[in-house]
Amino acid sequence: MRHSVFLAVAGILAISAPAHAETPDCATFPGARAKFACYDNVSRAPKPDPEAAKPGAKAKPATNSRKAGRDN
Repeated sequence: MRHSVFLAVAGILAISAPAHAETPDCATFPGARAKFACYDNVSRAPKPDPEAAKPGAKAKPATNSRKAGRDN
């Protein structure tokens, strides 16, 4: 019973979490080695595509209809 409650709470948290994480503030790390490792990881992270971030740049939805595209 306890396991199912834990799994339910974990599932709700996983579903409600944001899809994209923010970049960490590397200055908050206490040690110099940790700060440099953070900066190194942030610099190696993939950069988001600016064209995909625009709201009007969505692709046209594909249709599954067999009749679409026929010349009748």
